[in-house]
Amino acid sequence: MRRGLVLISLSLITACTSAQGPTVTQPQAACDEATMQEHRYVSAVDPSGRHFTDQHGAPLLVFGDSPWAGMVRWSPQQAEVYFADREARGFNASIISMIGASANGGPDDDGRTYDGLLPFDGGEVTRWNEAYWERVDEYVRSACAHGNTLFLYPIDGWTVSTVFRNATREEAYRYGEMVATRYASFPNIVWMTGGDHFPSDLSGRNDSPRVHDELFEQVLSGIRSTGDVRPFSIQLGYPASISTDSPQWAPRVDFDFVYSYLPTYRGVLDAYRRDRLPALLAEANYEGENNLPGTPVTGDVVLRRQMAWALTSGSPGYFYGSDDWELLPGWEGRLDTPAVAQLGRLREFFESFDWWTLTPDESAEVLVGGRGEPVGADVEVGIMGSDYVTAARAGGLLVAYVPTARTVTVDVSKLATPPMARWVDAADAPAPPVQVAVDPSGTLATPGRNSAGGEDWLLLLNLQA
Repeated sequence: MRRGLVLISLSLITACTSAQGPTVTQPQAACDEATMQEHRYVSAVDPSGRHFTDQHGAPLLVFGDSPWAGMVRWSPQQAEVYFADREARGFNASIISMIGASANGGPDDDGRTYDGLLPFDGGEVTRWNEAYWERVDEYVRSACAHGNTLFLYPIDGWTVSTVFRNATREEAYRYGEMVATRYASFPNIVWMTGGDHFPSDLSGRNDSPRVHDELFEQVLSGIRSTGDVRPFSIQLGYPASISTDSPQWAPRVDFDFVYSYLPTYRGVLDAYRRDRLPALLAEANYEGENNLPGTPVTGDVVLRRQMAWALTSGSPGYFYGSDDWELLPGWEGRLDTPAVAQLGRLREFFESFDWWTLTPDESAEVLVGGRGEPVGADVEVGIMGSDYVTAARAGGLLVAYVPTARTVTVDVSKLATPPMARWVDAADAPAPPVQVAVDPSGTLATPGRNSAGGEDWLLLLNLQA
């Protein structure tokens, strides 16, 4: 993958996408170099295949939100409010659709914005309404200014059957060229497609017509034809999926988009073992929603479990989402929930050590008792239906997530001398840990309720060299 700074054009540039293709005007300034030096963006997949790197080649832990409908629901002022708030809360990424549809949170299936701007003239996807695209430019620029990488869907599982329903394959290809050309100088884009997508080769469920995959493929091919090598992946379907579940898409993706309403360690561990690709937990249960029938509305405990399970199972980050993905009136006052603060502190905790070296540890070499049993790949159970202890090693450190009150047993002979354990509050992870000596029996009990009244803790053990 390409590394280094993406060069910025500071003058208005006009470029053709192909000899016969439409002319595309690039934004006047994508993001100035001072801003780029100040912030970090998801730019490439590390050669290890396990995590992402920024524009300088340094590991970057993804901490994202999911404002799907932002491009068509925000005013320019609201976009700035959103990205400034997310920067202040530690978020560095956003999942967002480039074009709106009713099913992805937009006002209408013709792609219009809240104030009536249409993306295309006459519904033809290569005849762009410049006012719409100048609005998109402004939002991508605002994200850039606040260090936010957009996991951006030029076409998704909902617009493919609405705005793009009459597009030919050739038009989809040219549209991909146009998108890549216009946004070539922005450093803060990761390309996405799909979304609740069930391709014909997906085992067990294949609801999406073949033409959807063909249009997705053509848009991606158009993007790649410009020389654009920014990371790409596809989001498949619920209640759980991994991008490489689809044989058709497995060779095309640069990372696995792990999508799960089930205990999140299951999908992340499966993706981690399957491929030498980042296994990114990019959608799980959204705050305030109930995405798996029969399970409780998602609150703080579920959200902490989802993130902590994922990061101790090999995920190079976590995407939060809330019931405000449609950005309905009043969303500004609902941005900063207690869960957002707790997840931000979890991010701070993992960034305090070399998180990118974490390797999932499913063995019984150190944690010899009390872990519980992981759910099977074919078991459909909610987040609160599992209490499995996940663990990962980073050099001489073992980090375990213990979701419920219990006693675990460790092999004391594997610990550094003197054998000590640190219990970290999962709701306030940067707070001073509860430190305890490990006696010869190796038994360790969780230290009661955490600061949010929950029973979940992170366990840190220093191992022998």
